[in-house]
Amino acid sequence: MDKISADSTSTTPVARPSQERKVDEGRSQQLMDTIEESGVPNSVFLLTEDKNSRGGRQIGAIIVGGIFGSMFCLLPIGLMVVSVIGGAAMFVPCLGIIGIPFFWFGSRLAMPAFQNLTNPDPLEDVHTIHWFDERHRFIAVVEHTSDPETGQEFYPESLGGLYLKSSDEIAILYDPPSEGAMTPGNRRVCLWDPHSQEESFVLLNLEWFPYHNEEEARERARYFSRKLGLKFNLEANDMAEMNMDVINPEGKLMFIRR
Repeated sequence: MDKISADSTSTTPVARPSQERKVDEGRSQQLMDTIEESGVPNSVFLLTEDKNSRGGRQIGAIIVGGIFGSMFCLLPIGLMVVSVIGGAAMFVPCLGIIGIPFFWFGSRLAMPAFQNLTNPDPLEDVHTIHWFDERHRFIAVVEHTSDPETGQEFYPESLGGLYLKSSDEIAILYDPPSEGAMTPGNRRVCLWDPHSQEESFVLLNLEWFPYHNEEEARERARYFSRKLGLKFNLEANDMAEMNMDVINPEGKLMFIRR
């Protein structure tokens, strides 16, 4: 891990007294309803938002799933046909048994692609908002959806929320581009719990950036640090997200970093 602050050289989180995190017992839903009915309360402000779309026909996924799924299904069938034509019909039962995992894996790829082609999910515009309640130190995530054709807006949905602890931090995790540029890589600013007892130290991803937008990601991390009153001094490879004390407590598993 790389530390941003010059006076911090340790690769492990600084030990601080751990706190119990308060449980969201419906506050996110209550806050969402209040905003919809009465407007945004004085102690609440918009922390970050993201707009995208979902549903509809995903042409890329259809092509990839259809081609590779069909290949896995047709391979054992083709071998069985060749065996029959070549006078080796006695191998057909064996090929049928060997082909079971090919059929299973191929169907897992081809069926979703076929379903998306013939019966796609409705196309929706999605607007996700993170609200921050300063008084209660609480972040609520709310999703607004609308029909892009008619413009009809549906009642928003609460995706949950969490209370902040004083020991929480802001961090940047980066995923470098792969060799040959097969994947472009990315950076994400996230809410980080250094005392997490879960499999991940990441509580919430706040914003995503292309890998090379390093300064832009840091500027947003500083913004979140100021607004939430949390420290920002950690920038690390996304492998650091995994809490190995929970995932691999006995140290028996081996992980290969890229």
